[in-house]
Amino acid sequence: MTFFVEADGIDDLLKEVHAAIIKDGSKIKASKGDTIEILGASLVLTDPIKRVSRTESRSKIISCLGEFLWYLTGDNKLSFIERYISVYKEFAEDDGTIRGGYGPRIFNMHNVHNQLENIITQLSHKKTSRRALVQLFDASDLALKSNDSKEYKDIPCTISLQFLIRDDKLNLFVNMRSNDAFKGLTHDIFAFTMIQEFISKILNCGLGQYYHYVSSMHLYECDLPKVYALQREGFMNTASIMGEMPAINSLDLRFQILKVEESLRSDKLFNIDNSELNDYWKDLMRLIKINYLFRGDDSLQEAHNEMKKLKNDSLRIFFEGK
Repeated sequence: MTFFVEADGIDDLLKEVHAAIIKDGSKIKASKGDTIEILGASLVLTDPIKRVSRTESRSKIISCLGEFLWYLTGDNKLSFIERYISVYKEFAEDDGTIRGGYGPRIFNMHNVHNQLENIITQLSHKKTSRRALVQLFDASDLALKSNDSKEYKDIPCTISLQFLIRDDKLNLFVNMRSNDAFKGLTHDIFAFTMIQEFISKILNCGLGQYYHYVSSMHLYECDLPKVYALQREGFMNTASIMGEMPAINSLDLRFQILKVEESLRSDKLFNIDNSELNDYWKDLMRLIKINYLFRGDDSLQEAHNEMKKLKNDSLRIFFEGK
C-alpha cells in the first residue's frame, strides 16, 4: 500500500507515518529483525527548518547533529560516530569503518568526485538544471566481501539526493530503498535538510521543500511499544527551534565547524567563543559541548554556564528542558 503525507514540521510527519504503518503495514522478516512495513511512502516537509522533534523520545538533536557532522567529515570511521550513536558499533567492519557511511560517497565518490561541489557548480551555471544529483548507493554495495564471501554489515539505505531550484528556492528530493521510521527517519530528515539549507545558502537562494521517498518504510516490532507511547504523547508546538542559517561562502566552512568539534572531543572545556564561527554554528557546537559537560558530574555548573551563552533563545529553552 502506498502512502503520502505532507506536514509543516517533523513531529506531524512522524505521527502520521507511524500511524499508517501500524494500521496498514505488513509483517516482514528482515535481516535486522522482524518489521511491519508499507511500500512506496512519499513524505513532504514543507518547512525543512522544522527538522527537530519536540517529542520526549524523538528529540535527538545531539545524535542528529553528530550524524550530520559525520557526513561533513567525508569519512566513514566508527571512531567518530560512535560518540554520538553507539549502535553503529554493530555495523562496523573489521577495519573500523561503516561501509554504508555517507561521508566518503558525498565528498570523494570512487576516490574522485566531490559530489556536493559538483552540484553547486551545476546549479551555479544553470539554475533550472535537473542534473544536480548526488549518488549514495553504488553497484559495488551488492557485491560480497572478497576476503570471506560475506555481505557487508551495512550498506546505504539512501539511493540519491537530487537538488532542484524552482522559483529561486532549493528543493531536495531524497530516494531511499529502506527506512526505519522510528530510529532512522528522524536522523535522516535532520541531516539531509541541514545539507539542503547549507547548499541553498552557498547558492544564495531560498529554502524550498523537502521530499522523502521510500520503497520500504518500516517499524521494527521491538520498537512498537515506544511507537505506541509516542502516538499517545501530546506534541508541543511545531515552531522551529533552530532558526535560519546565515550566509555561507563555500563548502570549506565545514572544515571550520569540524575543527571546533575535534577540539571539543579532546577538551570539553574548549572555548568556542575563540573560534571563527558565527553565532549560528557556535550555538550548535555549544550544544555538543554542553552534552560532553553533562556526562561528568564535576562539569554541571560549566554546562549551565554554556547554556546561558546560547544566542538562540528557542534553542536554549528547548535544550534546558532535556
